Amino acid sequence: MAERLESAFPRTAAPGLRVAVMSLHTSPTASLGRSANGGLNVYVREVCRSLSELGVATDVFTRAIDPAGPQVEHIAPLSRVIYLPGGPVGLDKYALVDEVEGFADRGAAFIAARGLRYDILYSHYWLSGAAACTLRGWLRVPWVHTAHTLGAVKNRQLAPGDQPEPELRLRLEGEISRSADLLVVSTESEGDDLRAAYGVPRHRIAVVAPGVDRATFRPRPREWARDQVGHPGERLLLFVGRLERLKGVDVALRAFAPNAQRHPDVRLLILGEDSGAAGGGEQLRLRQLARDLGIAGMVDFVGSVEHERLPLYYSAAEACLMPSYSESFGLVGLEAQACGAAVIAADVAGLASVVRDGVTGYLVPGHDPADYADRIQRLLDDPELARQMGRRATILAQHFTWDRAAGRLQALFQDLVPQLLVQASARQE
Repeated sequence: MAERLESAFPRTAAPGLRVAVMSLHTSPTASLGRSANGGLNVYVREVCRSLSELGVATDVFTRAIDPAGPQVEHIAPLSRVIYLPGGPVGLDKYALVDEVEGFADRGAAFIAARGLRYDILYSHYWLSGAAACTLRGWLRVPWVHTAHTLGAVKNRQLAPGDQPEPELRLRLEGEISRSADLLVVSTESEGDDLRAAYGVPRHRIAVVAPGVDRATFRPRPREWARDQVGHPGERLLLFVGRLERLKGVDVALRAFAPNAQRHPDVRLLILGEDSGAAGGGEQLRLRQLARDLGIAGMVDFVGSVEHERLPLYYSAAEACLMPSYSESFGLVGLEAQACGAAVIAADVAGLASVVRDGVTGYLVPGHDPADYADRIQRLLDDPELARQMGRRATILAQHFTWDRAAGRLQALFQDLVPQLLVQASARQE
């Protein structure tokens, strides 16, 4: 199968751009809500699919998790995922630092053995950026990087009891930010963070808002959706994401507790699994908290849910809760709104970019559970308000598309390629 895919993907120059995408620690084909899998997976997959429709070819280099799986797999006509060895299964992201150099070497060997040529190197997250540092000099192409999250920002907005990001990450992020030709961010605020943390000049930062797959994420009838997810006749609140302190799931539980007493027909569904972050055991901690609060019988830890089924849960919910301590961009909030669910979110930069306070949901300053409980109560006490917010949320989400994001990236890539040719010519003279 791998050989057939090899022959289906041109080895020589194609009419459009060709991009080598580095996504070391998480794959666009991975199941969401497990380990480190989440919004970054969606971002890489959907951007590559949309770039394919524009004639831009992408190879996504990622770490192989299944030794028996294929080495090469297509996710779009002009986009494939290349799985390379990168250490044993179960390594956390900090242990993966030791695998970066070998991963980059194996990527270079794959490229050289097949005579591949790329116009752009595009890395995602700091681990992939570290690998791109090695590959960039060998490929001699412009390097674009998207951080997705910044260690400096996470440390500044650290959740209680959470472990700060290590100095190694901050140092590598600084090196990546100063070395890449272009830093792509999701919001203006994220660009401000880059400038403040690592001194990146404004002209090397470009804002590209992510999108939502509107063919998949669209409203379904609420009662029907409740039947489909196994909760007929119940009103639902939803959390979707990796279970780690950063996401503030404990805030959601504490905010739900007083509303559970007031509205016994309401249930909280928690979709996602432990992130594998240092410390681990987040689900055990949250389950114990639910017992301590007396709401264990009204909270379901659903675990990881297939991406295709997520719209059913969003459509079934009165609201999606996102009390995160930091988010570079609220993809979950965008998906929920596209399905007609109001969003109650922390008033942090990445969430404020997709939620309109009092219009499509609520933005809550700080992380006091009482404030979140108040917003939840407003929607539960007034179902018509929840429906109106959901309708407005669907309209808002239509302004965010992956096609638009890919078009913006394509234009940025094309602008960089002539710059490289000019610089090479100047060096030869």
